[in-house]
Amino acid sequence: MLEEEGILPLPSLMEAWRPPTGGKRTLRGAYVRIGRGAPGRGGQGRPVPLSQAEARAKLERIVRKAPEVMVKVSGKQYGAHHLSEHFGYVARHGKLAVRSSEGEIIDDPKRLKEIAQDWAMLDEAMNEHGRDRPTSLSLVLSMPGGSTDPETLQDAAQAFVRILFEDNHAYMLALHTDTDHPHIHLTVATEGADGRRFNPRKADLHHMRETFAHELRARGIAAEATPRRARGHVQKRVRSAALHLDARIGQEGRRLNMDELNVLRARAFAHARDEERRPQDVMALVRQKQIRGAYAEAAVALARTGEADDQALSDEIAGFLAAMPPAVSRRLALAREMMQGRQATQPAREPEGGAGPERPPPERGRER
Repeated sequence: MLEEEGILPLPSLMEAWRPPTGGKRTLRGAYVRIGRGAPGRGGQGRPVPLSQAEARAKLERIVRKAPEVMVKVSGKQYGAHHLSEHFGYVARHGKLAVRSSEGEIIDDPKRLKEIAQDWAMLDEAMNEHGRDRPTSLSLVLSMPGGSTDPETLQDAAQAFVRILFEDNHAYMLALHTDTDHPHIHLTVATEGADGRRFNPRKADLHHMRETFAHELRARGIAAEATPRRARGHVQKRVRSAALHLDARIGQEGRRLNMDELNVLRARAFAHARDEERRPQDVMALVRQKQIRGAYAEAAVALARTGEADDQALSDEIAGFLAAMPPAVSRRLALAREMMQGRQATQPAREPEGGAGPERPPPERGRER
């Protein structure tokens, strides 16, 4: 009935779930298995439309807060020695086995050093201009703690790397289970067999998240890969200041990290006479209004059907919207705290014309 009636407002939902844009995609044959099962991108960079059933399944996962997959670049390795040290780390110096793109299960540190030298030699041979460039990139693939068993995580990760890198980029994969939640360390040779280099950008990483989530769902795990803004988050996650330095120079002559810059910008906003929002703040608010409007539109459409399942999902969407964080940037949130703190410390103003006549003290009860 859902397919025939077309209950959900697909255009507005697709726009709300639109993945990040920007960056060149250098992965040959990547994302082909996502197909219509996730809001990925077509061959020309356009969003792949979802059916009503697919959109509903995704909507249910989002409002029920299915675990979000993580795929992040954790580092770059330069040369054979650096790469060999990295292999030693992911293999826990011989305590863990590492799986190669050739299907080899390696637990010998000497063999890992040989592979590091092979990767470095290939990269040097293809480096015609002698540029300083990474031999490999390392990534971490994971799910929130307790949501996925290690075997399923590893199986999905192996399918993930075959889709993205098979017959083009060499890779090494290791499963770690000695932390709060299992995760995969993936090391990819930057030089591909077809001459293109692995250099993922924001859009690439999002598509990699979609691919990984797709493989987890195929194995019975309710995983999602939505942009943060699709879940109502305007503020970016706080990341390592060492990795994210702004180009501006502080008053002490040093580079400021993003947290310090946010404080300075918030202070300037809080003390400004004319409180003007930056274009980024305005765009974020407009974007969130559109996203939240799409969910509200879906909730109304579902409630109108009179079906119990549709009404239940409509109620879940309403609860999801009510629980969304305020649509303000970290800078504006800090400025608000500063202004509220300043108002709390200011003495109360006396009424104009003086303090007024003195009031007589209250009468005390007659002593017995």
